[in-house]
Amino acid sequence: AAEGARVAGASRIIGVDLNPNRFEE
Repeated sequence: AAEGARVAGASRIIGVDLNPNRFEE
């Protein structure tokens, strides 16, 4: 479970890095 959450967090960070507008929204 912890590893899954870590992967999800990493993907979320990557998504924000690729789409900064999404983070602002």
